[in-house]
Amino acid sequence: MPAEPSSPDTAHAGGLIGWFIRNPVAANLLMVVLLFGGFLAASSLRSQVFPTIDPGIITVSVPYPGATPAEVEEGITRRVEEAVLGIDGVKKVTSIAAENIGTVTVEVQDFADNQIVKDDIQSAVERLAQFPPENAERFVVQSVEPTSGVVSLVVTGTIPPMELRKAAEELERDLLTQPGVSLVGLAGDRDYEISIEVSEDTLRNYGLSFSEVATAVRASSLDLAGGSIVTEGGEILLRTNQLRETGDEFETIVVRTDPDGSKILLSDIAVVRDGFTRDQVVNTYNGLPAIFVEVSRAEAEDVLKVKAAVDAYLETYTPPQGVEIIEFRDQTAILEERVNLLLRNALFGFALVFMFLILMLDLKLAVWVCVGITTAFMGGFMLFGTAGVTITMVSLFGLIIVLGLVVDDAIVIGENIDAERLTGLSGMDAAIKGVTGVFAPVLVGVMTTVAAFAPLLFVGGTFGEIARAIPIVVICVLAISLVEAFFILPSHLSHGGAWSRGPVRFIQWRVARRLRQASEYLIQPGVRFLARWRYATAGAAAAFVIACLGLVSSGVVKFIFFPSIEGNEISATVTMPEGTPFARTQEAVAKLEAAAIEVEHLAEKERGEVLFLSVSSTAGGQTVPAGGPQGGGGFSAAENVGQIQIELVPFGARRTSAAEIERLWREQLGTIEGAEKISFNASAANFGNDIEFELAAQDEDTLIAAADTLKARIGEMAGVNEIEDSFDLGKRQFVFELTDAGRAAGLQPADVARQVRQAFFGEEVQRIQRGREEVRVFVRYPETARQSLQALDEFRVRLSDGGEAPLFTVAEIEESRSFSSIQRIDGRRVVTVTADVDEAITTSTIANNQILQDIMPEIEAAYPSLRWSQAGATREQSEDLASLANAFLVVLVIIYALVATQMRSYLQPIAILVSIPLGVAGAILGHFILGYPLSFVSIFGIVALAGVAVNASVVLIDLYNVRRRDGVAPVDAMAEASARRFRPILLTTLTTALGLGPLLFETSPQAQFLIPMGVSLGFGIVISGLMVIFVTPAIALIIEDLRNLSNMLKSMLTGTENPKQPAE
Repeated sequence: MPAEPSSPDTAHAGGLIGWFIRNPVAANLLMVVLLFGGFLAASSLRSQVFPTIDPGIITVSVPYPGATPAEVEEGITRRVEEAVLGIDGVKKVTSIAAENIGTVTVEVQDFADNQIVKDDIQSAVERLAQFPPENAERFVVQSVEPTSGVVSLVVTGTIPPMELRKAAEELERDLLTQPGVSLVGLAGDRDYEISIEVSEDTLRNYGLSFSEVATAVRASSLDLAGGSIVTEGGEILLRTNQLRETGDEFETIVVRTDPDGSKILLSDIAVVRDGFTRDQVVNTYNGLPAIFVEVSRAEAEDVLKVKAAVDAYLETYTPPQGVEIIEFRDQTAILEERVNLLLRNALFGFALVFMFLILMLDLKLAVWVCVGITTAFMGGFMLFGTAGVTITMVSLFGLIIVLGLVVDDAIVIGENIDAERLTGLSGMDAAIKGVTGVFAPVLVGVMTTVAAFAPLLFVGGTFGEIARAIPIVVICVLAISLVEAFFILPSHLSHGGAWSRGPVRFIQWRVARRLRQASEYLIQPGVRFLARWRYATAGAAAAFVIACLGLVSSGVVKFIFFPSIEGNEISATVTMPEGTPFARTQEAVAKLEAAAIEVEHLAEKERGEVLFLSVSSTAGGQTVPAGGPQGGGGFSAAENVGQIQIELVPFGARRTSAAEIERLWREQLGTIEGAEKISFNASAANFGNDIEFELAAQDEDTLIAAADTLKARIGEMAGVNEIEDSFDLGKRQFVFELTDAGRAAGLQPADVARQVRQAFFGEEVQRIQRGREEVRVFVRYPETARQSLQALDEFRVRLSDGGEAPLFTVAEIEESRSFSSIQRIDGRRVVTVTADVDEAITTSTIANNQILQDIMPEIEAAYPSLRWSQAGATREQSEDLASLANAFLVVLVIIYALVATQMRSYLQPIAILVSIPLGVAGAILGHFILGYPLSFVSIFGIVALAGVAVNASVVLIDLYNVRRRDGVAPVDAMAEASARRFRPILLTTLTTALGLGPLLFETSPQAQFLIPMGVSLGFGIVISGLMVIFVTPAIALIIEDLRNLSNMLKSMLTGTENPKQPAE
């Protein structure tokens, strides 16, 4: 067979390659540096379950104690919105005006600088005149920092609540002193408060007012610097320190001294309660009172090291008598479980690749190829730290993907060196000629793969952030593999003879003979036959692609945006109407818990299966644990909200999935009388509601009616549940308006408002620091008076002349009821309608399309003034898909440019790019065969597939061009090239599939959300790789027909002789 000529580029590269081949010490030292450098780098990489995602959110929070949502909207959120809208880098502005607080949330555009946007927002809010309003606290602008949970500790026992709280605080304080632990917080408990409670009768009996009591407290409890005196002996500081820190100390304050010298102490007129705020929160863990201590990690901390520090402390910690400390929600256990799962699959895949290589190649080549895999991986670890990659289940999945890809260049080079040695060349000459002969196609093949993965770095959205580690891992490892294949592998293959002996060599000879027979009697005749029927072949390939696409368009292969992730926790949250007595909320939580326990009892009785490790309940709020892809965490207090959180037995020890447990729990629960919302969550990662629409209108009645209509229509759809809107009626409210009699008495509206606030909300007289907690001190009515409407009848308004008047004689009272919160988006008041779907019945894509096509036109017709849009996760998904589509187009353009440059042709790359739709069809077929729906993860794999699928075609067409330049006829050249490249194409295709194979058939639920990407790559590469042998030659020859036709027409038009066909 004639030798392949070298281009000038490869000759230049061959000089350096030849130097490494002739200097094995340099090659070995380079390998050692990569191996040991990678080992050291890997040991220093941080570990976490998911990559940390910067949510790109900035919040402006303004506490406004005692204010209604309407007051908060008018005085805070509307004004902040107007200030921040229009700032560069702001993507979306959402505000929530709720009782006592206003929060404006700013979403930052992708790739904008969060700190710059935050500084601009801070400046804009500071420029607001007379902001914040009177009685509101100073605004706080902060970026939502990405954090993730490490472990939750529950402090439980039968001791009094105050003692339990002190035990939890001691644990929190001690943990924060441990090296490597920086984020510890209490969740699910009330704040401290000192309440000085004075009754109306007492105030009248002593002739006092709330203002006089508050002034006395402020004057008698202070810590104030008084300057300094500079003497010859030094400077002396002056200070008055009579700060009261406990309730007992406040009781001794003198409120008034009468002319006769008698003193009225605070204890004489008031009850001083040193305890918690009036908000009711009750937590239990397996039926016992509990407080939760959440340990999280900061961005720069390693989850395993933080957990090790916590464990080390707990080993030496002795809790107070009657208190037990229990670990749960251990994220490191999840990490270790999933890391071991992926490592097991990676090692299994590596073993399969090695065994397959032994069957096809000499043992020496197989061994050095596998050593090259290890070298490329270790070298990749050297780059991971700089690229911001940490050890997560996502980055490990990237290593599994690249396992099958990284051998491609080594196989092509090694196989070509082996072929050159068979011609009689020496080891060194064969190595140099073997590398330079395929230098260009191998380089282009790796570059196309890199080009396919590189645009994925710029895909926005949540999943784009999560999966960003995959292209980084692939690119880093492929870059090192190229170095290894060009400079290290040829040196090893150039020295010594074959290693295969005995049975191994016999097996390899049998396999090689079968491959030669397949090449001679199947590939060459098949290519020649299809070359003659090339147009029919192209038509059949197109029909195959169309048929596979039809599987998706017809719904046979469904599409979901993101597959659910099996977790070890399931939760349910119940929301009662605003103003519901706390006892009713507790009853609802108890019913939720009883239904869950009944599900476990039935499972144990019917199947002997244990489902739960623990059951935690919270009445008076809900806990959002830190962790998962989006981080998060915190406790939201509300007396009308309750939650049950169940820690499940790890899936390997139970057979029932979390989703099935959720379904059984729903059925067992039925309904809760009076509940506004009941929601369940069984997924380990929450990417938002499956259905979410924002409605906006100037008329509030239109808005409410449209939301009700939309909810009703969505409720008619099969498989849709948890249909909710953001319109929740708030508490009853009494609105006071000053009467003419009140004005005649010299009162102003502010006087009435201030005195009512003092009595029922309380006047804050001081804040004191007690350890890490800030304690507020209030003067107000007793709790019993604030629980009865009779207190309004007895309330007296103090007049400027020292007299007093009943409240109802100076003010009218109007009862109303507003919303519990007011939501605004980008300056408009909106209502959000949300719902989730049961994927066993339908998908979010089908449900959203049905709403868009059938329901929203009806809504628009019924409410012409209504404006609406998709929102939340639904809108983000559309943006993510559009971003991915753009990335795919960029991939195609880059691949075309690379191939066209290497082939020196505008048309021939089309034959190579045909492998991409074939790969896409293979990916869809793989989802159909294995029963997986297509998802965003699948499409992510399809985009990456585009660069991998063309590699086999590049190698094939490159040799075809060489044989054409040697003067061989087109069909003969194509048949010969297909036969010659059959073995390396088969090797690279099957090694990639084998590397991914173990993961594709992994049954562990933890791996299910990653598998679709593996299906896309694995099946896509196999289908495109095998069809390339037959379809690419047909397309290439069609292109040659078109070129010949073009030349013939050109010669006819110009009247010149048809020129000789130029070689491409």
